[in-house]
Amino acid sequence: MTTFAISCPRCDSSNHSTDRFCALCGLPLGTPSADPDPATSLFDHCEPPDPSDRPVRLTLRDFVARSGLPASPAGVGWRVVVPLDSGRRQAVHLAHVGSDPDDRPLLALASIVGPANARDLRDLLRLNARVVEGHFAICLLRGEEYFIVIHNLPADRAAVYDPAALIRRVAETADRLEQRLSRGHDRY
Repeated sequence: MTTFAISCPRCDSSNHSTDRFCALCGLPLGTPSADPDPATSLFDHCEPPDPSDRPVRLTLRDFVARSGLPASPAGVGWRVVVPLDSGRRQAVHLAHVGSDPDDRPLLALASIVGPANARDLRDLLRLNARVVEGHFAICLLRGEEYFIVIHNLPADRAAVYDPAALIRRVAETADRLEQRLSRGHDRY
């Protein structure tokens, strides 16, 4: 008896023809292609900046500029691609994401790890206890859940941070987990 394999459009892993979801990354099989850049909608849940947010936008722009890393505008914020060891790269997205419970404006640094799945959820929650900067979360991007690393900071405290070091640590944390969950792939 011949069995057919279906290749996943996102991770290229081989799946049995009767599988509904990819065994490696969880993408529904039969979709024409994987979302090439789900991060473009990473901060869509945030309200667009209004003119009164100008000081926060300037703080964010200054934070990105002080990092010295190549950055480009992306959606309501910025995208910084951090070069890592072994030729890997990790994108970190920065934006003004609203206010904390004390009504202080917040900036967020977020990096996608990979598609969310129940199999890895418990491990991520255990790892959260050891993460120094940022934490793991689940974010809905274009109708699909993704694991992300996110670090929020009050905009009025941005000047005391070393932007390059913080962005790099968020990128490294996300990339280590991406490597682990994707069996070495470098997608985000």
